[in-house]
Amino acid sequence: MGRMDPMANEATPYSNLKIFAHPDQLEAIQNGIRTAPVYIRLKPTNVCNHRCFYCSYADDVLGLRDDVKAQDSIPWDKMQEIISDFREMGVKAVTLSGGGEPLTYPQIEPTLELILQSGIDLSIITNGQLLTDRKAELLARAKWVRISADAAAAETYSAMRNISLNSFAKVCGNIEKFAALKNPACELGINFVINHQNQSEVYAAAALFKSLGASHIKYTARITKDLDDYHQPFQAQVIGQIHRAIQELADDKFSIINKYEDDFGLCAEFHRKYRKCYLKEFVSCIAADSKVYFCHDKAYVSSGIVGDLSKTSFKELWFSPEVEERYKSFDAEKECDHHCVYDDRNLLLNNFFSLNRNHINFI
Repeated sequence: MGRMDPMANEATPYSNLKIFAHPDQLEAIQNGIRTAPVYIRLKPTNVCNHRCFYCSYADDVLGLRDDVKAQDSIPWDKMQEIISDFREMGVKAVTLSGGGEPLTYPQIEPTLELILQSGIDLSIITNGQLLTDRKAELLARAKWVRISADAAAAETYSAMRNISLNSFAKVCGNIEKFAALKNPACELGINFVINHQNQSEVYAAAALFKSLGASHIKYTARITKDLDDYHQPFQAQVIGQIHRAIQELADDKFSIINKYEDDFGLCAEFHRKYRKCYLKEFVSCIAADSKVYFCHDKAYVSSGIVGDLSKTSFKELWFSPEVEERYKSFDAEKECDHHCVYDDRNLLLNNFFSLNRNHINFI
């Protein structure tokens, strides 16, 4: 979680404490019982209509990923089977994300419909350029929609994403229309990845997207191997802009999520200090190559592959003896020398499961 200012909204959709809202899952883990994951990251396609210079899939600056085939997409018959398995297994939530841009997936509308009809909580991370018409109507019923829009000016946006200059106005228009269309319970967030090209537009972006009807803006750092050196020339003035946005723009309808400052501690730590990764029992990732991975940080990493859905169903794979044994033998200390978005939650869970149960009432 980012540092929270007293004037910022206390209710954040990014809380690392959500894991404790699933006591049945915690109890199953404690008793060694294998259950369905609560949450799935589903990457329907690697096709993308933007070419962002900082994309971790197109340009593997951290040296993690193996070959990411740009044209991979989950076949439609397999997608239907996957969502049917989610429903039968009791998966509670699905986020569609990249790989590529999920709204370019040829069967995106029936995919959204199937997830909603299955009673599964739906969300998406999208660049927003195709957030129109029937796609927008379906996503208006999602729990949250997050737009990756990290600029406040068309010139900056176009340069970072290698797309036409008029694209920014299109995306802003889509955001404004979607804000008016969506269910009030749908959180409309903006994801702003701070880098050397957009670092002067941090405050302006918060003001802009608030005016368009967004629920929040989340600031994160562009992750590089030389994280501190890369951000040092502009870090102080970026933090100043974020704090100003919190003070001047945050209210009961719009919040500023400051993960930028914490990224320098959390994201720079590439070595796990624990052996047990409990989050892999809560989450999983299915990528556009039809392979299942332990988590989305391990997507397209050969050592992170759980299995191949071109050879079996997700349900059969998840509950197979081989996969169960692989999960039991997983050692985060040895296998996770890389950025981990779940590190803070795993630290909490390792502390939680190591509690002396004989003393838990002495709070």
